[in-house]
Amino acid sequence: MLEMGKSWKNLAWKLGLATLGGSSMSLLMSNCVFAQSVIIPDNNLGNESSLAIANYQNATDAIAGGAIRDRNLFHSFREFNVSEGRTAVFLSPNGNIQNILVRVTGNNRSEIFGKLGILNSNANLFFINPNGIFFGANAQLNIGGSFVASTASSIKFADNTVFSATNPQTAPLLTISTPVGLQFEKLGGEINHYGSLQVPTGKTLALVGGNVNLFGNGQLDPNRRTLKVIGGQIAIAGISAPGTIQINLDSQNQPLSFPANVTLADISLQNLAVILTDGLDGGFIQLQGRQIQLTQGSIAQAENLSSENGRGIVVQAQQLTLEDGSQITASVGENITGSGGSLTVKVSDSIQVRGTIPPGKRFAGAPSGLVTRSFGDGSAGALTVETKKLIIDGGGNITTTAWQGKSNSGMLTVTASDSIFLDGASFDDFPSGLFSQTLGLGNAGSITINTRQFIAKNGGVVTAGTGKDSQGKGSNLTVNAAEFIDLSGVSPRDKDPSGLFARSRGTGEAGSLFVNTPKVILRDGARLTVEALKTGNAGTLAVNATEMRLERQSKVVAETISGNGGDIRLEIQNLLLLRDRSQISTTAGTAGGGGNGGNITIDTPNGFIVTVPKENSDITANAFAGSGGRVQINAYDIFGIEQRSRIDLVTLLNTNDPTKLNPQLLQTNDITAISQTNPTLNGVVDINTPDVDPNSGLVNLPTQPINLKVDETCKVIVANNKSSFTIAGRGGIPSSPTETLSSEAVMADWIAVDSIRQPSSQPTANLDSPQSPSANIVEATGWVINPQGEVVLTANASTAETHSSWYKSSDCNIPQ
Repeated sequence: MLEMGKSWKNLAWKLGLATLGGSSMSLLMSNCVFAQSVIIPDNNLGNESSLAIANYQNATDAIAGGAIRDRNLFHSFREFNVSEGRTAVFLSPNGNIQNILVRVTGNNRSEIFGKLGILNSNANLFFINPNGIFFGANAQLNIGGSFVASTASSIKFADNTVFSATNPQTAPLLTISTPVGLQFEKLGGEINHYGSLQVPTGKTLALVGGNVNLFGNGQLDPNRRTLKVIGGQIAIAGISAPGTIQINLDSQNQPLSFPANVTLADISLQNLAVILTDGLDGGFIQLQGRQIQLTQGSIAQAENLSSENGRGIVVQAQQLTLEDGSQITASVGENITGSGGSLTVKVSDSIQVRGTIPPGKRFAGAPSGLVTRSFGDGSAGALTVETKKLIIDGGGNITTTAWQGKSNSGMLTVTASDSIFLDGASFDDFPSGLFSQTLGLGNAGSITINTRQFIAKNGGVVTAGTGKDSQGKGSNLTVNAAEFIDLSGVSPRDKDPSGLFARSRGTGEAGSLFVNTPKVILRDGARLTVEALKTGNAGTLAVNATEMRLERQSKVVAETISGNGGDIRLEIQNLLLLRDRSQISTTAGTAGGGGNGGNITIDTPNGFIVTVPKENSDITANAFAGSGGRVQINAYDIFGIEQRSRIDLVTLLNTNDPTKLNPQLLQTNDITAISQTNPTLNGVVDINTPDVDPNSGLVNLPTQPINLKVDETCKVIVANNKSSFTIAGRGGIPSSPTETLSSEAVMADWIAVDSIRQPSSQPTANLDSPQSPSANIVEATGWVINPQGEVVLTANASTAETHSSWYKSSDCNIPQ
């Protein structure tokens, strides 16, 4: 703040203005156009019009006069521009002035290329010009209070009076009330900012217009162009339709409040533009617009540098885009004990987080992202994202991280009502994704994801875990998808798999992974994983789904290097399919270390487990030196996979070398729970199905389809033009043409077509005794389980629970 050095009265006397009346004073100054700055008062304040004083102090232009109402000082101008290298200062007549309110009533935007200040006062400065405001590259502020620049039509006060720039009154009703709102009668002009604006510690800096655009100078250094308030509040907002934005300069949270259903305008940060509130409690940042874009490495950051808890950042939009290494970050500084502020992002349409700082530039590879983090002992803040569609690609990420010390990472909650799409990795193969991680002594925070469709491909991941030097614990990851989860592929360069991971890379234990969705698809190496890659134990991996498919080397694993394997619990209603070298594994000691194998429970009592012969898909709960785990399978039927004992592996692999007793070395599909080193520590495989005796092995599907031929008489036309081909009896057909039917199979010879008669009624099947040979043969429409536990085909419903047939008979035309 500049020093005036003279009282208001002494200044007026020296200028020879004390004896002039208000109107003469206005006439003297109203047409004052300086050589460089253009500051032209209007006559709308009458005898209290503003005064422009040229060359007040060297390159300084002073503004005096104005209308005083208690603690408010009002100024009105037709033009207001500050040229390069010059300063325009507002003179405060006394120390009681709290708010200086400036309006521009002409038809041109205001251009601030120099410095804007207030002398001898900590008053707040409100500046409105509906036609637009342009802050040049060297624009600066030198004030002791808060600053609000807006293209609103008027300033609204608590007593409902307004100070209007579009409808200035000759004798305005000025108020002693507090300014509480910015009133837009139409779309306001743009605010374009190229400079470095800063207000004192703890104060508020707000830019509220139509579209608001912030441009950096492309420099990653302390002199880059910024909006900055140490430990204060920065609010950037755009509005494109009539409405009033409420404003509270003393708010410690959200300085601006918007009416419901207001139409917002756009906000952009470009070319390394920066918004900073680093300092005491980290300050607070509010961004609110229709489309908000941060590109070319631009940043909005609130970093806590005190022992107080941080306040954080709120972003609200219809669309949010972060590109080229741009970030919105709430953080904790080094050696700071206070926690970080939260980051809350609510976007009605879509969020796109894309790419990194390009190669060849400083900090190349730094990802675009939404971030909470801690470099101190205070924990990182919570990170909450709500949107319709979330897209992360090119190495972008949404992450909460504890970098060092005792700090924990925050909780990450992502809700996308439509879809989440994670794709690929950066040029240096950093994956696109969602992360909660700790790299120090603290623990990782949990991740919860709620969406309709979840897709991750080409290395896109969600990871809750710990770094390789961390001693903290991993955290839980929960994914709820109303329709499906589709994971596929690996990253382009390092071939890291797409997937969901709860892992520990250090000495701590891994967290757990919970998946709830109707359909899970894993393809081309994708993974669901809980794992400990050093000495920790793996957590629990639980899936609740209607259908689950693993194809082309995909994996569901709860493995460890030397700790105990985790537990896998799969509750699948209809189908679990394993294809082409896919795995379900809780193996422990994967690098020859200790630890016991985990347990695998697959519960699909009304469904099927299916593999294709000779595709080497395995279910394993093995251990290298410790005890094998337990595999418990409850299924209606199992196809194409066999239980193998340790002796079976020794025989088939022709070796007793523990390092080679690996079912993946066989081309068959295998279920194992062994100790590779110690036969006395083998685990247990328990298979419970209605139709399979696990002691006699499971039935392999035929490699060639059965060629079923129908008698040529099927071509005869019947009277009602419709009939059917039916296989009757409980034995069914053999699993392949080379096998015999079971002893309970019913064999029937071909019968004459004319011997078939349409029964007058369909009798209820008798479940307690075999059908009489003389009974009419009718088409089976369902099946039941009789008291002996046998499956019996039925013609129609009975008092027993009847199941619809999964086989649909083929209609054909035969004679009656």
